[in-house]
Amino acid sequence: MLTVSDSSARLCLYAIASSILRHVKPAECFSSPSASSVPSMNHIKSIIIDFNKQHPQEELSRDASTAPIEQIKNELHNNKIIISYIIYSADFAPTTELSTSEYEKFSTSRHADCINLFDNYKTSLIRCEKLNEQSINIRWKATWIPSGSTWLFNFATDVGWRVNRKSPDPAVVSTFSWKAVFDTFSTAFATGNITLPISCVEGNTLLTIKQVKGEADIGKGGELSVTIKESIDLVSEADKNRIQNRRVAQELASWLDVSRRPPNFNVDDWAGMVRQRILTSVPGAGALDVDPNESDAEGALVLLLFGIISVTVLEISFQFFTMPELVGGTGNIPLRCDDAEILEFGSGYLSECFGPFEDPIL
Repeated sequence: MLTVSDSSARLCLYAIASSILRHVKPAECFSSPSASSVPSMNHIKSIIIDFNKQHPQEELSRDASTAPIEQIKNELHNNKIIISYIIYSADFAPTTELSTSEYEKFSTSRHADCINLFDNYKTSLIRCEKLNEQSINIRWKATWIPSGSTWLFNFATDVGWRVNRKSPDPAVVSTFSWKAVFDTFSTAFATGNITLPISCVEGNTLLTIKQVKGEADIGKGGELSVTIKESIDLVSEADKNRIQNRRVAQELASWLDVSRRPPNFNVDDWAGMVRQRILTSVPGAGALDVDPNESDAEGALVLLLFGIISVTVLEISFQFFTMPELVGGTGNIPLRCDDAEILEFGSGYLSECFGPFEDPIL
């Protein structure tokens, strides 16, 4: 049974606890120390998403396959937070320490090279995910028109066809089929839709932010380090010998040559590393290799058609040069031409006999 003194003591303790809680913020009671050690990852995530939602006219100038360090740096600088350095690594590139300006120059330069060398080159953000209080994963995609296929896209645009883009299956050996070509164009003429190949590379950029000095919290100042680790899906597939399509492999190797060579890395050494890792295990990926036919019978049919076309062209040419307008109404070359000076074909013989653009003078 409680006494009066016990009740008074409990009421006193309750009053003291209530007074303390009124002066303490809930976040200070329950937040972990690491949560305030770096800026909010939700804030960094919003910067990345906003960067990739800029006006369409700015689409070519931004590279969704790299972290927008310049935008993140400027936003944090407004809150007195400094990015001290960047630790960069990728599938081929060893771990390298860069300043923010060096990374920005490197990423901007390689993106500009891709735009200049690959037709209709574009990058896009697939998704941006917060992994924990220090890391964000950026899922991106890069696409372009394969070499040698630009004329097909231009032709389809000029004709007014709707182009459906499809990236080849990297696990399927590429073959050539005249039947497939015929089916593609017959469908295009019948429906107004044509399916054309597009090169596509997808990958991840893992962005991790860590405290270097100070509190590094929004509004409180401090210094941060940023770790950027890139991985490319097709490179992983190549390491497992799963890429069997030589066109996919060659386009990937060309893209890696241009877009992922690390700063201060020898061009020839880099190209050799790419060839060794990407093209070695791919059937028919040599410089002079061509795609095999799906059917040997198609090859024989094409040879037969080529022979028929050649004979037809020769027949038409013979008929043209023996027309009465050229050799005279009798079907014989005029006698005057027998003694005419013979010059190089196309510049003298017919002109000497008949005069320029006139009937022969008999």
